[in-house]
Amino acid sequence: MLAHEKLMKYIIENLTRISVQAELLGKVHFFDHHIASEHFFQQLLNQVYGYQLTNANHTRLNAAAIDLCDPHRKLAIQVTAQRQAAKIQKTVDNFANHGLGSTYSTLKVLIIGKRTGTYSTISVPPTVTFNGKTDVIDLASLVHDITKQSTTALQAIVDVMKREITYCQNASAVEQMSDEDAILKLRNLMDRPALQDPWQWEVNLNAFQDAITDLIEAINTGHISGTLSTKPRFSYSDKIMASQLAAIYHQLRLLRQLFRKHVASGEIDPFANRCMFATAQAGAAFDAQRNAINAQFNVLLAQFNHPALPAVG
Repeated sequence: MLAHEKLMKYIIENLTRISVQAELLGKVHFFDHHIASEHFFQQLLNQVYGYQLTNANHTRLNAAAIDLCDPHRKLAIQVTAQRQAAKIQKTVDNFANHGLGSTYSTLKVLIIGKRTGTYSTISVPPTVTFNGKTDVIDLASLVHDITKQSTTALQAIVDVMKREITYCQNASAVEQMSDEDAILKLRNLMDRPALQDPWQWEVNLNAFQDAITDLIEAINTGHISGTLSTKPRFSYSDKIMASQLAAIYHQLRLLRQLFRKHVASGEIDPFANRCMFATAQAGAAFDAQRNAINAQFNVLLAQFNHPALPAVG
């Protein structure tokens, strides 16, 4: 089998599998697969079309059900397994109602599956540029565009797909993780010297800053050392718990801001690994902030009778 044909076969087989899974899971209202698919198609579309799509974390975009955006191209994309014209119409209307047409000149809808027609009945508001025939991408049209690529480009696409399929499988497992298991994962990560050693014992200032950034990332996105390993704070079933994690997330950010404030003043030099505070209270402020973080996380641990994190000292 020729290399080009072999690569295309891999691409088509796996896109078909993703489409079938999305359709069947959607019918029983399991939407975690769609969440994982957003990340998959973000990377795939970037590779195929040269986009610079990122996850749409902006509040207005989320409210308009926009999943991916490329600010440089003024491009917004919704990823969905629903192919009905009513779904497309709702997307276009939400896009207009949130005033996104002034920021994003192009709106596209990616259907994880097969489109139902040209969507000629879609009513497009004057503030939105959208064509139901050309701006609705389904997997067939995606494959058609992929077939035009060189063998070298196809290999790069396959490499992305292999990596992202593993990511999606991991994402699905994380989404099914219980709140308790997710909290225990975070507990193991937070049980570290950066949150426990008194400031005067800190021996590696760069490592301290990196540790705080790692904790912020883990709580906010679920990523640990670059790998999706636990639930992001938005995905917890217990919304009170999610709110408590949000408070800890913001406390960690304040701790990092405190560190950066002293770097800006010259009192901390992480490159020279030197700290010379202007006041004796500065080190105590770091200890107090970390104790507040530990105490708040221990409230979460107490709900599951897990061992508390030790205080600074």
